[in-house]
Amino acid sequence: MEPSLTEVIYTIFLGLLTSMGQVFILAICLYYLYKIGSKADSILLLLGSIIWLLCSIFTLVGISYANVWGSEKYLTFTYILQGFSFVGSLLFVIGFFLLIRRTLSGLKNEN
Repeated sequence: MEPSLTEVIYTIFLGLLTSMGQVFILAICLYYLYKIGSKADSILLLLGSIIWLLCSIFTLVGISYANVWGSEKYLTFTYILQGFSFVGSLLFVIGFFLLIRRTLSGLKNEN
């Protein structure tokens, strides 16, 4: 039996609720992009956090459809999401590294 639209919306809401830390990080990345502009670190941080958050939400939505899809399709869905989540985490880490490097070079120039 396929889940209803209200069940899917409820699952997305729970995904956002349980991912409040990721939503907070996304808001900080948006603020940083607004203040700094479109530099490599701000774009990578933002893209990484968006991909990471979407993967978390889609994982929970996938749980709703696990009975409909069956174990093989659900497992494939999970593997694909884990791959995208890895890419999002990697983009975020690279952006964070660039941010730290720029901050430290700015502190070095002040001394």
